[in-house]
Amino acid sequence: MNNGTQPSLTPPPAAGVPAAEPDLTGRTLGDFHVLRRLGHGGMGQVYLAEQVSLKRKVALKILRADLAANPDALQRFQQEALAVARATHANIVQVYAIGECDGLHYMALEYVEGRNLREYLARKGPPDVPQVLAIMRQVAAALQRAGELGIIHRDIKPENILLTRKGEVKVADFGLSRCLAPDQAPLSLTQSGVTLGTPLYMSPEQVEGRPVDPRTDIYSFGVTCYHLLAGHPPFQGQTAFQVALQHVQAEPVPLEVIRPDLPAELCAVVKKMMAKDPAERYQTAGELLQDLTRLRETLTGLSSGLHSQVLEMSSLSGTPAAVPAAPSRRRGLPWAAALSVVLALAGGAAVAWFRHASRNLPPPSEPPASNAELEKIEAMFSPQKREQVLQAGVELYINPGNDPQMIRLGARHCAELGVFYLEHRRLDAAERFFAKLEGHAARPYRLLGRLGQAMVLAFQDQPDESNRRFLELLNEKRPEPTRKELETLLRQNPKLHQMVAEALEHNAANATADSPFPHELDFLRKPPVPLRLRGDKPAAKGT
Repeated sequence: MNNGTQPSLTPPPAAGVPAAEPDLTGRTLGDFHVLRRLGHGGMGQVYLAEQVSLKRKVALKILRADLAANPDALQRFQQEALAVARATHANIVQVYAIGECDGLHYMALEYVEGRNLREYLARKGPPDVPQVLAIMRQVAAALQRAGELGIIHRDIKPENILLTRKGEVKVADFGLSRCLAPDQAPLSLTQSGVTLGTPLYMSPEQVEGRPVDPRTDIYSFGVTCYHLLAGHPPFQGQTAFQVALQHVQAEPVPLEVIRPDLPAELCAVVKKMMAKDPAERYQTAGELLQDLTRLRETLTGLSSGLHSQVLEMSSLSGTPAAVPAAPSRRRGLPWAAALSVVLALAGGAAVAWFRHASRNLPPPSEPPASNAELEKIEAMFSPQKREQVLQAGVELYINPGNDPQMIRLGARHCAELGVFYLEHRRLDAAERFFAKLEGHAARPYRLLGRLGQAMVLAFQDQPDESNRRFLELLNEKRPEPTRKELETLLRQNPKLHQMVAEALEHNAANATADSPFPHELDFLRKPPVPLRLRGDKPAAKGT
């Protein structure tokens, strides 16, 4: 079940992990009786509640106390409610009320029963063409309405597209939107230069911190449609930063290569939505909606009767929907999507190449970027922009639940941000970040927090305390030894391993005769062998 209001997380600077909030289950806030907690995000908690006066269920979003004390954050929260309340539309999650009770600021939204698109993909794999067109047309209609009001969503992604059991599609969470009404100056309530959005679906202008307009939502929706049709996002990489850079620098593998069974016209629509230059995209969601309508009419195999039934969500409850059988090639897509996750550590370009090679399809026309090339591209961005993208990667997985894959990916993104702070010797920021990870519910996050604290102590020239922390990790006994978990974490995160080796070398250099370096830690002082991607040249001998 999805509440339709999964919050877009925006962690505080140098923190990345929102502080714990008390559970409000059982409380009554104004006209709303809180039934149970549904989720937690950067802006606060989301609950299922009953609006007492109207006897209806609502999703109640509670603003975090520290944000409510911030005038800018409070204004942003109120702006979100006012903007979405104006955008009355069947395909937009509606705002019912906004208020304050006992110092708690809340927003009541339409409660949507069903699944979001990401959950649907994980369960069913890529939908058939009639379903895709029905989803695309309804989302485009929602974006058209938002565009008419000057509202930019700024975070279109599968998690924010909800599918109800009645066949409706609803766009949720306009929490990152900014109202650009023509009769008033743009409201700038976010810190100057801060990039908002999710790396997998960010537009190039978001990545670069340039001004955005409704065409940025068209790009992110195009990326979402690519994911919907291909079974995986167009760009993947070792880090959130590398993924974001590819939106600026790289071209995705054409959809028609991955799905030769798709209509060429549909692939062309998605390609136009994903144009790097906003001027080459659809200029409005209305233009996109017109092309989708024409495409539906052109595909004569889709009868009007079939089209009207295609999104009846019998498929959500496990009963196949009445849709034409897809070509047999499509059966491999869920396997390819799963493989892409396993191979993500090898970098997005290598993943794409391997996936297509394994399916006997031609590789991309352009050779994948090498590690060296990616490092050169990263060097073009300021540390501030890189930090913004890294924090966005952390927020994407800060609440991984019990999904092992999500936990592994989340730990990787947290390791990436922690290493960034250590590389730049921002030890205060690193210490705060790792300290908060130590209190996380997921054990790999806690392990990373403890490991990070040991590294911070090393760079603070406290070798004895640092070595003690490292040894505690190695010698701790649980049902399974912590050492095995630590080795797995380092194997999955080579840059983290490199930083651990550097920290221990620092401790060894600070060792004395009275306080020697413990040789039990020697194996961690060996930096990992760097992973070479397709396109990397082997290092010359002697270097």
